[in-house]
Amino acid sequence: MSLVELQLDRLVGPTHHFGGLGVGNLASQKNAGKSSNPAAAALQGLEKMRMVAAWTQMQLVTPPQRRPDFQLLRGLGFSGTNQDVLKQALEIAPQLLSAATGCSAMWTANAATISPASDAINGHFNRGDQQANLNAQTELTVANLVSSIHRTTEPAQTLQDLRTALPPSCRVTAELPGGTAMRDEGAANHMRLGTSSKQPGIHLFVYGDGDPLPTHHQPRQSRAACEAIARRHRLPDENVFFLKQHPDAIDAGAFHNDVVAMSHQDRLIHHTAAFIDADVILQRVEHRYQQLHDRELIRIAVPAESLSLKQAVATYLFNSQIISTPSEVAPRIICTRQVEQDPAARKLVETWCAEGVFESIHYVDLDQSMSGGGGPACLRLRIPVSDDLIDTIPSYSRLTEAKYEQLRTHIEHDYVTKLTIEDLARVDFHQHATETQQKLARVLTSNH
Repeated sequence: MSLVELQLDRLVGPTHHFGGLGVGNLASQKNAGKSSNPAAAALQGLEKMRMVAAWTQMQLVTPPQRRPDFQLLRGLGFSGTNQDVLKQALEIAPQLLSAATGCSAMWTANAATISPASDAINGHFNRGDQQANLNAQTELTVANLVSSIHRTTEPAQTLQDLRTALPPSCRVTAELPGGTAMRDEGAANHMRLGTSSKQPGIHLFVYGDGDPLPTHHQPRQSRAACEAIARRHRLPDENVFFLKQHPDAIDAGAFHNDVVAMSHQDRLIHHTAAFIDADVILQRVEHRYQQLHDRELIRIAVPAESLSLKQAVATYLFNSQIISTPSEVAPRIICTRQVEQDPAARKLVETWCAEGVFESIHYVDLDQSMSGGGGPACLRLRIPVSDDLIDTIPSYSRLTEAKYEQLRTHIEHDYVTKLTIEDLARVDFHQHATETQQKLARVLTSNH
């Protein structure tokens, strides 16, 4: 048996806009208030999903979360009819209108933190027992996202959606309690190293709080949250490592670890300014990987001379999506067109391909997501499961060519191509958006 990665993306919703609410997210803040193109955003994400589905057949898709969140707006003191509530929010606190109508759940890397059953103390996947495998569970802890008001509305529906979309072997649990002390942003601050279900993986948890703190931006992941998730998932202490985000990286716009570091199976690639005082820890990671897997970890540290932090944030090179295919030894890498257009970033990824780190490079247009501060890896949640459990995945969760065509048709017909904050205060717009969301949900819960 081996582990395979399910790739789960959420379709971008019809209320996609640029609200500028992302804490420490430079792209989000830079583009705040600009008109967006929801149709383009949804189609760009869908095309990336189709590419992955063609390679692996492991692409899952969930519908947009329901927006607007009138419960949030009414809870914040706006009253009257729905139109009254929208109008008041626009006039008094447009940032709250943005929060209640946002599509930030499209960045599913923040949905949860995941570990396969084989990684837990007394894990079962390495026993070769089919019944034990069916009873063993991949663990998912839904992220609480308490650092940003527009994301605090997501966890309840995320919990429901993940339970619906994933096989019974995945145990999805609610978010951590404890408020800001336990702030958790999901898999964007977590990396797993390992290729086999016969040996447990190594887990790197990345946090930003504690001295020294960044000067300009608030860290969005706490060490206490990382430690709590490791306990929840019953991960052995010897296979868990905690790395502190470098405050300079956070101030440069690396609000999540996946803006300055990426991993896949036996590969760990990071900027030299991603972590602070991490040399000893990373050496321990390499040693532990060698012990468990009897092979060296491929670790690449990219210095500022090769790519500055500013370039890393602008191109989202480290937010590339890495995909293994059944027929190739090395994985493929999906990069933004910003990587393609930046000479330094492009040189790095081409060098990695020439050295055999990756089989091939695939550049994609994700400009709408990038303008909100999310690259290819932000748009997907990786879920490792044992390959003998693939048949238990609900068929309606998978992106098929037929589903792709249906979704594309609905997007092209029902999504607008220009959206402003003023449009978000119109109740007729939201009525149409709600109908569109319902159509998409029907497509994505059908077995056809």
